[in-house]
Amino acid sequence: MTSRITAILFVLIPISILLYLSTYIIQEGEQAVITQFGKPVAFVTEPGLKFRIPLVQAVQKLEKRLLPWDGAPENMQTRDKKRIFVDCWARWRISDLSKFYTSLRTERGGQKILDDNIDSGVRNIVAKHNLIDLVRSTNDKLQYESEALADSATSRDVVTTGREKIEKEISESLKTDLMNQYGIELVDVHIKRVNYDEKVRASVYDKMRSERGKVASLFESEAEEDRNRIKGLTQKELDIISGTMKQKAAEIRGNADAEVIQMTAEAYGKNPEFFIFLQKLEVYKAALKGDTNLILSTDSDLLSLLKSIDDPMIKAAPTAETPAESTEE
Repeated sequence: MTSRITAILFVLIPISILLYLSTYIIQEGEQAVITQFGKPVAFVTEPGLKFRIPLVQAVQKLEKRLLPWDGAPENMQTRDKKRIFVDCWARWRISDLSKFYTSLRTERGGQKILDDNIDSGVRNIVAKHNLIDLVRSTNDKLQYESEALADSATSRDVVTTGREKIEKEISESLKTDLMNQYGIELVDVHIKRVNYDEKVRASVYDKMRSERGKVASLFESEAEEDRNRIKGLTQKELDIISGTMKQKAAEIRGNADAEVIQMTAEAYGKNPEFFIFLQKLEVYKAALKGDTNLILSTDSDLLSLLKSIDDPMIKAAPTAETPAESTEE
């Protein structure tokens, strides 16, 4: 029994290895080239389980789906003599496997051919058009941040072709040659970025800064106008409040002065002599304040109070010997 199993395994194992080496699988989205001693003998484009001659034939798989291509920015000149850098990207696929493998062998070779062909095609098409056609696709009116900036803007070039049509023109100019020579189907070519040459970029930035400066100046003038208007309204309100306050203060002061005059008149009317006496005391207080020295004649009016000993107000005034009684509230 053991010898029979050994014999079966001895037969099955080589058959399994031979079967494994004779088959290969093509996945969906793949295609393959069968080579025999380095020369292509078959081209497989349909997915599934396939067979080959083991140890004699080799399988090289290639992509059947879309492949990306992204080039480096290239310096070129437009029809209106503007030096710019154009950065493009594209999508392609291997459509004719026989031509592609015979001429290029690998996907890396296809990328290199696209580098040369797309760069040349873009350069030729760009040289036929003005810069405005590479930047814009329509002649729609530009939107400005303010009316003043729109009025100061210079006239713009007119779009005659547009970016979308230029991209289509580039694609159409390359498709036929790539398909006929290399079996490559160029699906799309698009311009990713357009930038000025370094020498021109400085002047463009200066112009942009100038326009931004105009917008900033406009905003500053509007802000200054609003500030002055608000400041004027505030000052007007302050003047109204201050005038009303002064008017009320003058009215209150006038009423108080009137009451004082009225009270003084009433007091003077009740006792004129006492009122005169108080006025004289005020004169003495003002004249003899501090270290003032006065030289007066005996007939001076300032000494009249001191000489009028018989004045009843003097007699009624308290003396040092008879101090006046003070009352405390």
